[in-house]
Amino acid sequence: MLHYVLYSMKKRRIANLVTAGISIMLVLLLYLYFGSIRSYRDQLADLAENVPIYCQVSNLSGTLVNGLFTPKRIVDALEQSDQVKDLSYMTVMMAGEGDFKETEYSKYLQLYVVGANNVEAVGELTNEMISMEPELVDDFFASDRMECIVNEKVLRKRGWEIGDQIVLKCYYYDASSEFHKLEIHPMGGVVEVKVVGTMEDIIGKTNAIATDVVLPAKTVQNIFAQFELPFFADTVAFHVKDPLNLGTFKEQMQEIGLLEISSEAMESYPGCALMVRDANFIESATNLRRVIELLRSFFPVMCVLVLMIGYVVSYLSGNSRRDEFALLRLQGVKKGQASLLFLMEQMILVLAGCLVGDIVMALTMPAVSTMAAVNGVIVTAYLIGAAAAFGRMSRESVVYLLSTQH
Repeated sequence: MLHYVLYSMKKRRIANLVTAGISIMLVLLLYLYFGSIRSYRDQLADLAENVPIYCQVSNLSGTLVNGLFTPKRIVDALEQSDQVKDLSYMTVMMAGEGDFKETEYSKYLQLYVVGANNVEAVGELTNEMISMEPELVDDFFASDRMECIVNEKVLRKRGWEIGDQIVLKCYYYDASSEFHKLEIHPMGGVVEVKVVGTMEDIIGKTNAIATDVVLPAKTVQNIFAQFELPFFADTVAFHVKDPLNLGTFKEQMQEIGLLEISSEAMESYPGCALMVRDANFIESATNLRRVIELLRSFFPVMCVLVLMIGYVVSYLSGNSRRDEFALLRLQGVKKGQASLLFLMEQMILVLAGCLVGDIVMALTMPAVSTMAAVNGVIVTAYLIGAAAAFGRMSRESVVYLLSTQH
């Protein structure tokens, strides 16, 4: 009798160790599965930073992205859009120093004036090329103050100094002119601006256009409004804020008034189309989405696998302990209660295995959401499989259970 009891205890320990060990392996397997999905999702979310979508306003034919006439309503709509980030735009004008006669404009009109909303808008100008603190540079471009930054060469040539008030008579380009027949016209008066900083000469260092004087974009807009002239942006560029939502972005751009580029359109100056460089992003995002969908399609398979393992392990465990089950039945315990006792014991072992697996994986994959998904699948699917196995055993008679034991 003692030998039989010891033998039964040994079988129970072995069955318990097998159940706990299989639970740990299932935890590791599901962590690998859900971790792979999470990793690809993270890559997809980071794709916007790694492969940003760059956009430029162009003419309808797509042949020009500089020297355009993009109306203020489009610039304002882009500034207010929740689908746009890193918006850069500038306006190019000509100017002469002082209030000279219009008949003498060819003699005085020697300054290239640019209105920009940030450093990046001015060709390839950088903060390091401006003799101001970076935070002051950002504040300058975001303001609408009558201030300017002057090219160092121009500053020395004209004898200006930082803090000087200079008088400029500005000329704007005619947006209604035909292609290759642009004309410049006087704005109708002079403006006075204060020199607050200097910049290095970018000609010869970059491919940017000549820039002698830089004003904040809002200041230039106010100057146009002062002389009752329509404001136009020469160059407009930005990035898509949420590349994963390209459909909504393109719909909003159409509502703003930016059209798709047409190769059949005539060359013109109005900035009314949008050039979206999204080919690389779309290819990368499509590949990642395919992998994620492929992994997701295996989720039912993983659940069935856990359920089947739960059924097989529980069935084998219960099969080796039929005599215990029969003894409980002989003592008057109902079928359902006896099955529930075995099921609870089995699930305690499964939970213990899950806990060990969670502790191991928490060192390499500390994600609460992944942990919840893994344990949820194991507990639910394994519980169903184990319940089916013990339910099958409970339907057998006590005589049959005892007859199958040696």
